[in-house]
Amino acid sequence: MVGLLRLSLVTVPIKAYPAHRGAGTTPFNQLHANCGQRIQHQKRCPVHGAVEAAEITHGFQYAPDQYVRVEPDEMERIRPPKDKALVLEQFIPMHGVDPVLFAGRSLYLVPDGVAARHPYAAVAEALREGNTWALGRVVLSVNRQLVLIRPRGRLLVLDVLHFPREVRAAKTWEAELGDHAASPEELRLIGTLIDSASGPVDWSSYRDVRAEEMTALIEAKIAGQPLRAPASEPVAQIRLLDALKQSVAAVKSKFQRPQPRRRATP
Repeated sequence: MVGLLRLSLVTVPIKAYPAHRGAGTTPFNQLHANCGQRIQHQKRCPVHGAVEAAEITHGFQYAPDQYVRVEPDEMERIRPPKDKALVLEQFIPMHGVDPVLFAGRSLYLVPDGVAARHPYAAVAEALREGNTWALGRVVLSVNRQLVLIRPRGRLLVLDVLHFPREVRAAKTWEAELGDHAASPEELRLIGTLIDSASGPVDWSSYRDVRAEEMTALIEAKIAGQPLRAPASEPVAQIRLLDALKQSVAAVKSKFQRPQPRRRATP
């Protein structure tokens, strides 16, 4: 993505790069269960049979079997001029967005060209010093998206957001919870468990091991070896207060240092 970042009359040419490498999933193919051959997917017209990708266009169905065609250049012509730039429309305090709005796509924004570096750095520094994020709208992959712009070190990051109307209200589920207030003792014990697992995060310990597990599964099947399922851990049904007491006792036992042995007195 190449475009413009606009703050009032300030215009900064920018380029965008995906912030994520991807899930790294194992590439499976669809096979015919009876013979094991790979399934082929063809785009077909009910009148003319198989068609090439270049022969496919887009259309909107407005009545049964009635479509109006919409060409890419027509969609481009109706776009408002401001859509051709990322305009910083509104500024909010840092962390002022409910995480439920995040759509899971992030892009690193970088200045496009030497002349863009200074205004880019000035905007990023102002957001960073003011502990401020910005909201804007931009077209990504044909669709107009609501986005959040935030500083990350010296870089600016674009996070795609869901439009608020796309997010389901939580009131229905909250009403079903009823009134189940925790006792002071339960809160104290839960607080102890939280404190015991608080502190700096070792992000290297959080890894996606799906690819490793799938590789082991495939290698075992190729070698004709039996599959080893992980041992299941029994989950006992314990009253909340008893479960909390046992959990706190286990935590204290884990982190308790052994006391030095006393020397015998002569």
